[in-house]
Amino acid sequence: MVAVARLVAVLLAGAGPVSPPALSPIGRGPGYVLAAAGDGTQQAARARHLRCSASGAVRVSAHLEVFARGRTVIIPPGVGMAPPVRRVGAEITSARCSYPVRTTDPTGVVEFLPGRGLTLADVFAVWGRPLTRHRVCGFRGRRPVRVYVAGRRWRGPPGAVPLTRHAEIVVEVGRRVPPHAVYWFPPEMDEPG
Repeated sequence: MVAVARLVAVLLAGAGPVSPPALSPIGRGPGYVLAAAGDGTQQAARARHLRCSASGAVRVSAHLEVFARGRTVIIPPGVGMAPPVRRVGAEITSARCSYPVRTTDPTGVVEFLPGRGLTLADVFAVWGRPLTRHRVCGFRGRRPVRVYVAGRRWRGPPGAVPLTRHAEIVVEVGRRVPPHAVYWFPPEMDEPG
């Protein structure tokens, strides 16, 4: 464990100051435990301009964290993936087709097709969950939704955040959780699949 901590410290040494990770409990109950979405038809209706395809194009990854009332909302595997799906443990290894944005596991890693101008709104569209100035999933706050990219506050509309390779995106509603500035992506991320 000490060796892993040292390795992470060495890898992050050139990334500037890194704050310790925020510890936020995982939310419980129906508002926090969300499904990937309904069937592919529901997703297509919500995603409007995005199409499901069987393409094996190279995808790149960003990391998304969602917090509501100071608790973590788990982003489920299978967002942007149409059934039937094949699973190995918590990971989805294949689906009938995938949208240009998708999740294959419950880590918050969002895989997307680069060069398409995709945004955070596209992730929430294929997930079938609202993202507005005052709402995230089924949660509303007294203050507007806050979005952070690489630990810095995003000042535009929440859905306008562009998806970029290895971005760390944090969305919060309600009580503030100190946002992470970085996410460590394993080297095998961003491979064809």
